[in-house]
Amino acid sequence: MKTIGLLGMIGLMSCVSHAQIHQHLNVGATSKTQNAQLIWANGADFAASSDYLNTMSLSNSGRFAGFYNGNITLTGLPATSDKGGPDEQSAALGSVLQFKVACLAGPAGGSFGFWDGGSAAPSISVPVGEATTNLWKLSENDGSTGSDPYGHIHGRRFSATKPGIYMIGFTAVDTSTNGTGGGAIHTPSEQLRVYFEAGVNMRSVQAIQTGTRIRFAAPANFSWQVYACPAVGANAVWLPVGGAVTGDDYFHEVVDSGSAQGAKFYQIRGTAIAP
Repeated sequence: MKTIGLLGMIGLMSCVSHAQIHQHLNVGATSKTQNAQLIWANGADFAASSDYLNTMSLSNSGRFAGFYNGNITLTGLPATSDKGGPDEQSAALGSVLQFKVACLAGPAGGSFGFWDGGSAAPSISVPVGEATTNLWKLSENDGSTGSDPYGHIHGRRFSATKPGIYMIGFTAVDTSTNGTGGGAIHTPSEQLRVYFEAGVNMRSVQAIQTGTRIRFAAPANFSWQVYACPAVGANAVWLPVGGAVTGDDYFHEVVDSGSAQGAKFYQIRGTAIAP
């Protein structure tokens, strides 16, 4: 019988996932007609089902001191040439796009936060397992009839209070009054679930018929290696498991096909890749 141990990542705990810093999660609509549903136009690239994750690093000083923080820029697609469009998937003129957040899963006692540009503290903080009714504007228009729902607001951040993997649900909402009867033009989007992680984490260690499967986060700009050891301590000898994985902001897995007897512990280490 094998006893499996799980250790946190040793080494570059403060690595930043640079490849996704300027990624934009875009809000549009199925059409520009009344009651057409809002959509996450490129949501498939970020959805939990794709195994993408956004890594937040711990800040020891400054505005985000004590928080793990990172960013995906939520944007409203442009409907006019003045804003770089028109994009065929944009919401209708006169719509006003906002979003809300649910913290669907994460480490016990943790909270997921959203920071407005320039704020000195989280504008909202959502405990694990809870949702908020707060709405945050994406569109930069004034809500008038015919105004472009485009929005691309920099300076915002997401944060977490405890290390671990979080599943966050985003829902886009139209709060305009330019639709039928003075209501919204569009119906809300489906909830998009996205993985964020605070620090760098193993996702799971699972015994399988051919050995042990280790699933772990692999932030970009680093090479990641899983190591195994039968016991931890000052004289522990950690041996590599499988080959190194080039980070790409997705979950990966390796299989340890070694002996199925005794205890075994695992860790991952990251090495920066020269630009």
